Amino acid sequence: MRLDWALLASAAEGPPNGLVYILGAGIDTLRRDQYPAAFGGSIVLRLLTTRLESERPHTVEVHCSDEDGGPVLPQPIVLTIPARQVPPEHPHGWDLAAHIVINLSGVAIAHPGFYNFEILVDDQQVRTLPFRAEQTPRSAS
Repeated sequence: MRLDWALLASAAEGPPNGLVYILGAGIDTLRRDQYPAAFGGSIVLRLLTTRLESERPHTVEVHCSDEDGGPVLPQPIVLTIPARQVPPEHPHGWDLAAHIVINLSGVAIAHPGFYNFEILVDDQQVRTLPFRAEQTPRSAS
């Protein structure tokens, strides 16, 4: 299983039609009035498997850490992709795609600083999605 792409977005959904609908893709900075604050977005992944790999289950893990390496999540987010049958009409030699949308609305960011989401597929780190959290500047009134 290979990671084709991964990104942070304001919102996303992956309906069963095989497409992914993404709003506000490419988040790298959060601006919040006060902390702690909810991340309030999503991680969106596209994974590819060969026919043989598709017939086996796979595990995706997401860890989040602050700039000192301290964990942000009490436990990593762990998803299991079950074994799938390749549809008979699927072209031979084409990889089978799996789109995953992980809602991060419950992820609390404690304070301004630099953070990383680390993505592992089948116990191998495949991508780091860095972001920073900033205090919203107060306007002079």
